[in-house]
Amino acid sequence: MNWTTINEAAVKTGKNSKLLANVRATATANGDADPLPEMIADVVAMLRAACSTGNQLDADTTKIPNSLKGLAVRMITRALKDYLQMPLTEDERSKAAEDLSYRNRISDQKMRFETPDQAAATGEMQSAGSIEIAAVNKPFAGRQNMNGLL
Repeated sequence: MNWTTINEAAVKTGKNSKLLANVRATATANGDADPLPEMIADVVAMLRAACSTGNQLDADTTKIPNSLKGLAVRMITRALKDYLQMPLTEDERSKAAEDLSYRNRISDQKMRFETPDQAAATGEMQSAGSIEIAAVNKPFAGRQNMNGLL
């Protein structure tokens, strides 16, 4: 399997179990729904959009390349901390800047990823940058068209 689904079990890796429990407790106390599913969906959509140009996506829209799993978990961890209005540590801020740079390199087509387990149709992928000219406008006024009136 070259692509993976980010789920609650993946998010709970490391120190995130306690953080996730605090987020859920806060959400329940505020009468909100569990924010984790939407956080996961947002991060997965963002990463799939970033790697859609120049890479083939998996047909399963909940999957990302295995090599982006750590990035996804870090992004979700930052979203969880943001939900609790917890400041990031200096190391987390530094890693966030590195992650943003990495995402930008992905978007600029400088990264290639694992072959998808089940390739998506080409309609889901963005094509590489090219421009198609729809029409060329002819100038209406000019010396040739105005018989020397200019």
